[in-house]
Amino acid sequence: MNILLLTSDFLPNIGGMASHALELARAHVQNGHRLELVHPVHGAGEDHIEEMEGFIVHKLFVNSQTPKWKHVLYIRKVRDYVRKLHAATAFDVLHWHDLTPNCWSTWTLRNDLPLVWTNHTSNYLEMFETGVGRTKIKLFLGHADAIISPSRELYEKSTATGIDPKRNFYIPNGVDAAKFRPDNSFGVIDKDYAIDPARPVIVCPRRLEPKNGVEYFIRAVPLVRAEMPEVQFLIVGGGFPDERKRFEGLLREAGEARDVFFTGNVPNSAMPKFYALSTIAALPSLMEATSISGLEAMASGLPLVGTNIGGIPEIIEDGESGLLVEARSPEQLAQAFLRLLRDADLRRRLGEGARRRVEAVFAWPEIARRTTAIYDVAAAHWKSRH
Repeated sequence: MNILLLTSDFLPNIGGMASHALELARAHVQNGHRLELVHPVHGAGEDHIEEMEGFIVHKLFVNSQTPKWKHVLYIRKVRDYVRKLHAATAFDVLHWHDLTPNCWSTWTLRNDLPLVWTNHTSNYLEMFETGVGRTKIKLFLGHADAIISPSRELYEKSTATGIDPKRNFYIPNGVDAAKFRPDNSFGVIDKDYAIDPARPVIVCPRRLEPKNGVEYFIRAVPLVRAEMPEVQFLIVGGGFPDERKRFEGLLREAGEARDVFFTGNVPNSAMPKFYALSTIAALPSLMEATSISGLEAMASGLPLVGTNIGGIPEIIEDGESGLLVEARSPEQLAQAFLRLLRDADLRRRLGEGARRRVEAVFAWPEIARRTTAIYDVAAAHWKSRH
């Protein structure tokens, strides 16, 4: 197939949507498809085209000094660029990965080619809670020929909104099981962060965005330390500097600022080393689809403690590939950590179960194959409309 991906979040960003778009593009190419990716961004810069790992990336800049018009200019530029590209290439499908403003960009392209949207955004869940929000969802997405949800919760809410179930599909996020695998080589990361690799490390691979629940991970620190003072804590992710200051204040108030390491943003290429250094991984989220960082930790053979919300129970089989706890509960997080720290056999069994589950269900070539099947459904729906 000739596939066009559209995403406003891509490299050099390192968030979940950017990672998803990159890994899906790689897997589509690996599966024998031809792919191009359009990455529009607000801001100043020079448009350029580059080849990356077997596919082509088109980076577009929309620089407007008038905030009122920035989305209008963005939509028009994306529409015109995609139409020109489609005329030259004849894509079989356009697959986009964010809600706004690309829902409007793709609305202008609804008569040009089949359209597929993957729902990555937690804002979607917030919108669903109000009648006005559900009306907006139908308005934003009524033109999509198929919608992919990476969690059962998002899938069910898309259907409940009134979107035709025949064009609504569940496909989880994936992970690169070759890049992320059990490994005991520490590299230089332990030295960079003054971490002692001989002592336990609990890693929380989360940006400091409030929805990611890092606050509850921080509040679990003194509860763990009260029984196992030698444990180290590692928060890998940045953004939200005010939240980091608040977390550091909470740790100082509890007298537990020692051996709690904040790395800030790190490139995804470095993440295998952080997992290799760790004993347990934590996913304390308050909202989540299928967490890519959770899958990376599982692929690395770590026992994963995650909250029982959104798509997390779909990746963690409680007691088989990790442990589930209630959201907003530092007490339950701490008890799960202590249970694992005290039981090496349980850590090993859950880590091995996590790796097996990733290999069977969440490897990217399989996710891409299932996604391609949705493209065929979208193409049939588009033809029926024309």
